[in-house]
Amino acid sequence: MPSSTDRLRPVAVSIALLFAAVTTPAWSAETRFEIRSAYVEPVEGIYLLTAQLRFELPDGARQAVRDGVLLTLDVDLALHRARRFWFDATVASLAQHYDISFHALSERFVVRNLNSGEQNSYATLDAALESLESIRGLPVLDVAFIEPGENYEFSLRATLDVRTLPEALRWVLFWKDDWRQRTVWYSWTPPR
Repeated sequence: MPSSTDRLRPVAVSIALLFAAVTTPAWSAETRFEIRSAYVEPVEGIYLLTAQLRFELPDGARQAVRDGVLLTLDVDLALHRARRFWFDATVASLAQHYDISFHALSERFVVRNLNSGEQNSYATLDAALESLESIRGLPVLDVAFIEPGENYEFSLRATLDVRTLPEALRWVLFWKDDWRQRTVWYSWTPPR
């Protein structure tokens, strides 16, 4: 029969994790996450996206990735058409998803494009993160979607998130918002 100490151990661990999560400084205060530049260019009838992101992970988030927590990057792109007497119309949208994981056996960091299935491995977390900071030549939209004489605007936003935390920890971090960062929308007019 388990002793009272054995029965209280899971409760003590849960309380300690809750206390650590609530008292840890916020990730948003320690990191920068922004879109530095973005543009599209028409190539053979398709708009290709080029974007430069910047993010710095604090030590706690870096250690979490090394300990097996999956870090995801979601990139959302939208094309809006300006309307005179009504809200702008969303013409098209695209979501691109990436994740970074650490494989303990090979001691490599793997970056996977969840849309295409393509993956690359890196010796360091910094190299893996750098690979996600540059998006080059991503096909996003057929040029035919843009009608001559109309005013359009592209908008880009990125989100960093941790998706494989245990439910109890995810609930605690939801209130603190330590493990989710989102850029502001970065907007520009497409070339004609």
